[in-house]
Amino acid sequence: MISRFRALPVALRLAVLAAGAVTLVMGIWRFWPASAPEFTVERPPNSGTATVVGPWLVSVEPGSLLERKFDLPTVRKERIGTPLLTVTGAVMARLRPGKEALEDRWQFSSVELSGIYADWEKAGTQMDFEAKRLKKTRELTAAQLQSQERVVERLRKLVATGTEAVRDLTQAEAALLQIQLEGQKAVFEAESALTQATHSHADLERQLLQAGVDPALLQHADTDSAMVMADVPEVRISLVKPGQACEAHFFGLPGQSFRGTVRSLAPALSPERRTLRVFFELDDSKGQLKPGMYAEIGLGTDLRDAVLVPSDGVLHIGDTDFVLTEAGRGAWRVTPVQVGERTGERVEILAGLAGGERIIGYGAILLKPLVVQALLKARTAPADDGDDP
Repeated sequence: MISRFRALPVALRLAVLAAGAVTLVMGIWRFWPASAPEFTVERPPNSGTATVVGPWLVSVEPGSLLERKFDLPTVRKERIGTPLLTVTGAVMARLRPGKEALEDRWQFSSVELSGIYADWEKAGTQMDFEAKRLKKTRELTAAQLQSQERVVERLRKLVATGTEAVRDLTQAEAALLQIQLEGQKAVFEAESALTQATHSHADLERQLLQAGVDPALLQHADTDSAMVMADVPEVRISLVKPGQACEAHFFGLPGQSFRGTVRSLAPALSPERRTLRVFFELDDSKGQLKPGMYAEIGLGTDLRDAVLVPSDGVLHIGDTDFVLTEAGRGAWRVTPVQVGERTGERVEILAGLAGGERIIGYGAILLKPLVVQALLKARTAPADDGDDP
């Protein structure tokens, strides 16, 4: 084949080579791309559908894929009896009835508490005795002074008429002064004893309160009741008030509930734990509760109208809770709320919503970064521009 190609004239060989080169170039041109490939990054379908449009405001494009992920319920009020607040408490004392009223005896959760209560009762008895003694001392002093003043007055009249010696009048006046001094001393001693007994009684009352027992409740408790104490955090004390209904579930008595009442609140907060002690009285007609038993206590179980929202719709940022309420087409306002206890998949809103608002429920967590930006924008915006909800 090669020898035949060489035998051809030179001009013909050049023509064949040229034709082959053209064919080769055309083949390469046919498969060579027209331009270099472009590398593009696909944007996520949600890009640009949600933005911060102002202080406290977030916008979501209506009909977007992101909006279709949300559950958008309307907030309504419902009548419920679930607790406003749940705390952990313990039975501190129980009254064991005797055959007579004077034989009733309190059982306490500790020996120390029992000793404090015994000293408190003793101090109360001593205080009553000292109060009576002071009253009798004052009466006796007043009677002695009145009697001696009459003697002095009679002698003055007799001395004036010359029937009695001046010496007898002087002795009677000295005796009057003696009675006054002795009476003042006796009254002072009685007052000091009463003050000391009162201070001792008050100090033991504070010890009882610190140990978890309200002394006032011990004096007026029914024989079928148990005294329970629980600590309520400072941020929640506005939810508690005397007379409030409560319900306790004890760890040692599963499946049973005990109803009761909030009887009193401690006069001061605990400076270490920043909590307020709340004292309850539970009905224990069957005598099942023992001092020292622990329970979960639901406060505020009276029927009430409550605002409930899906718990997924509540965003906790910093030390505040927020929900997103509708503020126009595609606009959602960041609304601060006060959250109560959970009820299944919902949570009670104690403040911030009145009912009737449309909110973002399930899926609200997807907007949390934008909510944070809206809050920061509200914090840095001028006072006249900041649209505070």
